[in-house]
Amino acid sequence: MKKMNLLVMSLVSAAALSFTSCSDSEDLANDKAGQNKVDKFYMTLTVQTPTSNGTRTAQKNPREASKEESYVTSGTFYLVDANGKIAKSITIDEQAWANAKVPQQGTDGKTTLQVPVENVTAGTKYSVYFLANATSASPLTDVYTSDLDNKFAKAYSTANKFAMFNENDADVKANSHTVVFTSDNKDANSAAKVSDIIKIDRLTARIDEPTSEATEIKAYAEDAEATEAEKKANEDAKKAVSKVALTSYAISNVAKKTNVMQQWGDAKCTNLSIPEGITYFQPTSEFGTKTLLQNYGYFNAVTTDKSHKDYIFENNSSDNATSIYFEYTVTLNDVYKNKADFPDGTFYRYNKVIYSNIQDIINDYQDQKAIFDGKDAATVIAELKAAKDDTTDPEAKLDEFRKKYDIEVFNAGKTYYVQKIKDQYLGVDNTIQRNSIYLLNVKNIFNVGAQVPNGGPDDRTLYYLDVEVSVNPWVLNTQNVDLK
Repeated sequence: MKKMNLLVMSLVSAAALSFTSCSDSEDLANDKAGQNKVDKFYMTLTVQTPTSNGTRTAQKNPREASKEESYVTSGTFYLVDANGKIAKSITIDEQAWANAKVPQQGTDGKTTLQVPVENVTAGTKYSVYFLANATSASPLTDVYTSDLDNKFAKAYSTANKFAMFNENDADVKANSHTVVFTSDNKDANSAAKVSDIIKIDRLTARIDEPTSEATEIKAYAEDAEATEAEKKANEDAKKAVSKVALTSYAISNVAKKTNVMQQWGDAKCTNLSIPEGITYFQPTSEFGTKTLLQNYGYFNAVTTDKSHKDYIFENNSSDNATSIYFEYTVTLNDVYKNKADFPDGTFYRYNKVIYSNIQDIINDYQDQKAIFDGKDAATVIAELKAAKDDTTDPEAKLDEFRKKYDIEVFNAGKTYYVQKIKDQYLGVDNTIQRNSIYLLNVKNIFNVGAQVPNGGPDDRTLYYLDVEVSVNPWVLNTQNVDLK
């Protein structure tokens, strides 16, 4: 694995240790009876990686985790005392794993191994932590940081080297795995046993390529809480649009940092804590304005087998929620296509009504002589063609045209929607967490979206997303999205 960029912090205090362990705030036992140090003890423990069955217990319909996402090739064990001090760290490097000096990982993700431990105190209870496929001087407090070349957490999600650490959530507390050494444990045949299987989570979340069941504009349900303007726009869109197809998507607000150990701001482990001063790759502001499309290179074309995956750090910012932009290609029906100004599918929306040609707009507003500055349709179309064909910056020229005439231009029939991602396992808006898969599925579309990614209004008018989410391991989050 590429060298990881670590923000090294001081060793944790007892208070910090209890904070990050959710509701399990009980200090570790501090019985110093018989505290004699010997040259070497032996410790037996079992590590379980997050396989397709997941390490969380409340999930359904699991998605398969690949071997490359689950395998351990190296790691470090940490023994932490009651004061939060790392008493001992034991590293098993890649060569040791490759030489089979420890048992091979089982098909259930469990690996049982025996580890020699030096310079620890007999009779003292230690919490045991394991950091897989990564390095850290102080994993309970360290922060990992991505750079531009690795903005999708590539350094922490390479095949067979996914960074993983103790699960720490409402189901399993990170400090719940303990060991006590006695003089008997100086013999390898009577090694001290760690109290429970050490379950580890990937430090990254996975965003799967979204899917879409929507192929046309659907009518609102009779009991839909839609405004009259929305209902009118819905009827117009149904009349004009023959079909819609998901063509590409983009992820916005990709966090640059993550805690090595998952941390929480509450005892019930629902308020996810992320590092202070966090910034984001591909923030929504970089996708343009209400009339301008920028950084189209952020978009990924959809694949035939829906196989594209991105791995990112967890996030819980309401102001910078991790989101997905959907790009759909709209095909108008033959009545509109046969009189369209452009053969590439370009169409317009003026005062919330869809048009395929400028002349129809002029005809509908013939009593308003100032429309299009009094120019005829041919002149306006020529201006738009020049903007579309500009070899320097066509998007900037389209931006000028849209603002000049206060008209929506859907270039080449492209329209955009945006959806903030919600983790339904936590039941918290604007939150994604590690070791989770997020799959957004568009169920229905109720209107043509925005002309550019950030072109929609801030409220639900015309573009409201009705989202249905289910959460499963890795953990899988499936969102059924109704685009309005």
